[in-house]
Amino acid sequence: GGDVPGSFIRVREGDLIEFHLGNHPTSKMPHNIDLHSVTGPGGGAASSFTAPGHQSQFSFKALNPGLYVYHCATAPVGMHVANGMYGLILVEPKAGLPKVDREYYVMQGDFYTAGAFGEEGLQSFDQAKAVNEQPSYVVFNGSVGSLVGDKALKAKVGETVRLYVGNG
Repeated sequence: GGDVPGSFIRVREGDLIEFHLGNHPTSKMPHNIDLHSVTGPGGGAASSFTAPGHQSQFSFKALNPGLYVYHCATAPVGMHVANGMYGLILVEPKAGLPKVDREYYVMQGDFYTAGAFGEEGLQSFDQAKAVNEQPSYVVFNGSVGSLVGDKALKAKVGETVRLYVGNG
């Protein structure tokens, strides 16, 4: 969807999900999705392998409730993940979750750029920084300062809050 992290996916235990993945014609690489909630090898990665300009589709049944990561699993996986191709999928229990006043989706991620921290303009991926685990940026919800100031997570005294937190 063009956002980092990817959309929060929410399904219910027992649901049959039909998943569609499209890869834009101008893309230079194939893509796919590995949903850690999917039972079976690769979490749908082989079934969703999609070349530029094509679409794929696969179905799965949500068997195990929990909060899971998903990500692009096309080689080089680390580069795809470090470019923001990840998110969370929630498989709610059959009975659902208790009602709360607010829910928030927070995902930590790393960016490895050729440019220095804060350098303006389009930055290319730096494979050496990624291999050495030296991120240029450690971010939440895809950007620096995404959870501070006017963007802070807010609740009123006495409200119940549920956090869905993941690590890309």
